[in-house]
Amino acid sequence: MKKVFLSLLVLATMFACNAPEKKADVASSEDMEGGSYVSLDDKTAKVKQMIEAYMKNDTTVAHDLVADTLKLYDGFEGRVDSLNNLVASPGGRTEFIKSDLYTHSIFSDITVTLRPGDLKTFTGNNGQVATGYWGIWKGKGKYSNAETKVPLHMILWWKGDKIVQMYRIFDPTTLKAEVAASQKK
Repeated sequence: MKKVFLSLLVLATMFACNAPEKKADVASSEDMEGGSYVSLDDKTAKVKQMIEAYMKNDTTVAHDLVADTLKLYDGFEGRVDSLNNLVASPGGRTEFIKSDLYTHSIFSDITVTLRPGDLKTFTGNNGQVATGYWGIWKGKGKYSNAETKVPLHMILWWKGDKIVQMYRIFDPTTLKAEVAASQKK
């Protein structure tokens, strides 16, 4: 009797180990804020090209990728309205490109990290697509001679093959200081 019981116990254990695992996860089609991310896709590669071009003071990639009606949101002090919403910078793609060119007029040796993991593209279950960047912006002030390293975080929202919205979060202290130094000379 003990051998039969032991055999049944071993057999039951084997079936339990081979049974498919039941998950209590919500189906991804129901999770409208869920999705997936990748780092080797076309959109991630295009944003990487845009960042690499920016470091060379080349705006042609940005001009091709960014919609002329870009909504640019810089998340720092003074850019939040009374309803706690970020205020878009005026001017769309034209002003975005001008601001990139301006950083090169007051900083030299500009680099932006592009380490593995710094760029990812998210595709939401609701169809939205965004590329995220987390890295470090570095430069040397042309007027202050100060070396600057600033954490930079960006989310670039896509519609088709164009970037239509961009959120940038960084500490503007050194940028403001370099602007002030440029006004003294």
